[in-house]
Amino acid sequence: MFKNKKRMVFLAPLSALSRRPRLYKIANFFYHNKQELEILHIGWERNKGERDEIDLNFDIEKRIILNGGGYGGIKVKLYYFIWIVKSFFACLKLKKTDIVWALGFESAFPALLASKIKKFNVIFDDADRFSMLFSFPKPIKYLIEFFEKFTSRNVQKHLIPGIERYDFSSEKFHILKNMPSKVEVEKAKKIYGSKVWPKADLIININGLLQQNRGLDIALELSNRLKEKSVHFLVAGRLACNEAELLIDNANVTYFGKVSNAEALASYFASDLVLTYFRPDSIINTLAESNKWGDAIKIGIGVIVNSEVKTANYLRENNACIYYPYNDINSLENEISKLLLNKINLDLLKENSKKLFGKFDYFEDQLKAIV
Repeated sequence: MFKNKKRMVFLAPLSALSRRPRLYKIANFFYHNKQELEILHIGWERNKGERDEIDLNFDIEKRIILNGGGYGGIKVKLYYFIWIVKSFFACLKLKKTDIVWALGFESAFPALLASKIKKFNVIFDDADRFSMLFSFPKPIKYLIEFFEKFTSRNVQKHLIPGIERYDFSSEKFHILKNMPSKVEVEKAKKIYGSKVWPKADLIININGLLQQNRGLDIALELSNRLKEKSVHFLVAGRLACNEAELLIDNANVTYFGKVSNAEALASYFASDLVLTYFRPDSIINTLAESNKWGDAIKIGIGVIVNSEVKTANYLRENNACIYYPYNDINSLENEISKLLLNKINLDLLKENSKKLFGKFDYFEDQLKAIV
């Protein structure tokens, strides 16, 4: 597929590839396995100063075509449509020999249109389905869904983390599950062994984008309720809501700040459970495909996930998780209290997670099979 190709162009509406675990792993894969390829990121710097690739240990070319907008609010919808237009014109400057790795429909659609003129190949990496991300008026939503199908069926490959989000078929679908990179897991083992970690009878991991609709309101309440018990929380990631700010001030919480992928994985070795709650007020949240599930499976810890998340069924079926409705904090607190009294059940939960290890390939092994 990549014979005689000279440049991998990541067209991604974010400030830095290393700020998105999926793209961080993909960029590393191509750099270390396809070293004849140069790497360019055409990006959107959401907040000033975020463009630096602090976690990549190699240089890439950076071309920012959109600035501002942040990560939420009504204004960001307008920015996405500006991104689509700017991406089209940016792609018109590319070469026939380029490969465009487009993150999301908002990148793949304009890249596909430009490719009809410039003749480069487009890979559609659909980590989140765009038509489900926002609440659009019905006519606009139907139009976006139509062009999502068109894009899927006309790109070279359409990579998806799971099939549950799609109500249409495409011969271009290839499943790329959100599993950790083996290289990063090996780094994590060394980091874990080099540090002293907090001790408690049960340790809960919370990492990633720490925002309210990712369960930070539940995490704060749980931390407050369990202050008198031997439960500790390991927290890492960008603080994106008031609840996250309050959480890290609690005595039963250790906050590591924003960390690399390997450092985040290292904290799993010191944990028993990872919290992955998604507020069920949108379709995309009930069809979440969390990177943390793959991390938990490969390292062998249990998962806490709210029962509304349909894509976590395989974890429930294999008894590898604790699951209750999002707002049922009482049942979640009681379950954790039971695990403190009966460590055998906690060990069984972790063992069930570890048994799933062989059912899923590491991220780079999946990627090799696809490309």
